[in-house]
Amino acid sequence: MKTLVSILLITHIIAGSLALLLGLVAMLAQKGSRLHNRAGRVYVWCMTYVALSAVLLFVVQPFTIFRLFLTGVAVFSFYLSTTGYRAVVLKRAGLSLAEPPTFDRWLTYLTLLVSISMICFGVFLITSGAGSFMPILFTFFGVFTLVFALQDLRQFGKPTEKMHWFFGHFTRMGGSYVAALTAFIVNNNARMLPANAPDWAHLAGWIVPSLVGGMLIGRTVAHYKKKFVAKETMVVA
Repeated sequence: MKTLVSILLITHIIAGSLALLLGLVAMLAQKGSRLHNRAGRVYVWCMTYVALSAVLLFVVQPFTIFRLFLTGVAVFSFYLSTTGYRAVVLKRAGLSLAEPPTFDRWLTYLTLLVSISMICFGVFLITSGAGSFMPILFTFFGVFTLVFALQDLRQFGKPTEKMHWFFGHFTRMGGSYVAALTAFIVNNNARMLPANAPDWAHLAGWIVPSLVGGMLIGRTVAHYKKKFVAKETMVVA
């Protein structure tokens, strides 16, 4: 069992580190280029293994609330990277989330279940008087995950806007990268923060990257929407 845990842990770290590197390469590379596409594709596979290994590590290791939370975040990151990648795949196949394939539909249902479970567990920890910052984290990331899952669920059976796939692609991939970066920062908090650091300092390591990343993604969405509107105006004129 120790050998299995060691293998899973080492490969989990390698896949996560590679994902952080490739995600950065994909973001900096020219959109639609061979480098962008290949780096993004391998990034998704790395995040898939990170999520799978996180679940397996949770199963084979002694239960802790922290491990449970990391598993939930891994599933969230996997969902974002997969749906971000699938947005392009479905677009190339002439499909959309208005009529999603079975895989995409059940992936949304599963993530919806995970998000509700995280919120409920966070509320349970709060009502039980848990004094650490974990109740806040479970609730915060549970709501964050729920928002994305409900967004996809509401899209089922409805027509999508022309560039829905484009915005879905980079917002989901960007969100996935933020989640992966957050997990990396938190796992190294013990080395970066003093032993007597207050709970809020550890909590900031979880929440600040999400807030900053969310603002950057929001600014990027606004930039491209403005750009597309200007381009359409020029075509009409």
